[in-house]
Amino acid sequence: MHMQFSPKPVAAGLAALMLLSGSLLAVTPKYQDAIKARIENGFVIVVLANGSKTMLPLDSLKADDRAWLTKLSLESPLARGKSEVTFVKDEIKAKTTIAVSTSVGPLETVQLIPPNIPRDQIGATCMVYARVHWLDIAGFYVENVDIYKVINNADTDHPWTSPDFYRSMDNLVTSFTPRPLVHNWTPKVDAFEWTRQELRKGRPVLAAFPREVWQDLPPGFVGKHPWSGGNVGHQVVINGFTWNRDTHEGTFHVVNSWKELPEFDLKTEAARGAMEVEQSLSPKGEQREASVRTQVTKVTFTKSFGKTNLYEVETNNGVEKVAAADAAAAKAMVEGADSQN
Repeated sequence: MHMQFSPKPVAAGLAALMLLSGSLLAVTPKYQDAIKARIENGFVIVVLANGSKTMLPLDSLKADDRAWLTKLSLESPLARGKSEVTFVKDEIKAKTTIAVSTSVGPLETVQLIPPNIPRDQIGATCMVYARVHWLDIAGFYVENVDIYKVINNADTDHPWTSPDFYRSMDNLVTSFTPRPLVHNWTPKVDAFEWTRQELRKGRPVLAAFPREVWQDLPPGFVGKHPWSGGNVGHQVVINGFTWNRDTHEGTFHVVNSWKELPEFDLKTEAARGAMEVEQSLSPKGEQREASVRTQVTKVTFTKSFGKTNLYEVETNNGVEKVAAADAAAAKAMVEGADSQN
């Protein structure tokens, strides 16, 4: 009996073999003989032919390798072991900015580090250079080219009149990654007590002299530098203080942007009414604080206006000045403000 075999099954088998060989040839050689695989959390764990294991991100594989190992993970899955892989986010250690922090009797002294590079402002650009010093102390370094990008596109003698000046100046602060943590002063708390609290945390404070305080500066500086005008006057940074809690006298240490006077101490008495504080800056790497509910620790009567009294209210978040009918009302107003925010 003569039997005739059809060539079609043989041809089909050869075609399938060629297809399999072709797809395998496109796979990286070390993965072609892989035994098992498991995919989880965007990674693939592979047992290779020699028994060793390897783990790598799926999106780092070329398409053919990814397809091949995905197929292997379904056909020959690698069982999960008892050990686990944990991916830990890199933590940035907070920069140390406090150089001195002492209390001797009633006298407290806190001094932060100075800027790495003292700057001498060009024209009336103190707002730019104060921010550069402010960032420098906190651990954020501004390159010269970025400073010049701001001041070269403005009238250096009247920069506040240039349309993009404030936006470009703010970009000096916000362009860092991660973005620096800025803390705004609020009129709810005493400005100078808030400044001391921020400095105790290692945070330099951006401040300004809206009115001239030449009489309180070392002699010889009258007329040497332009007062910036506008509502700022002259921008500086506060990076230290002394404070006698018994006499309520002290000083603020000022970082300035004049070559002839890079820093000086200003008596608290002279600063009152002449210096305004604006913002503080967390050292690089400092984590954002969880908000703490305000708790009143002490209420002190200061003066009265008709039927209304003025109280100084000390809290865990600083000192506030409140007008109220009595001490109990002042306390309730301050502690109740949290529930309204």
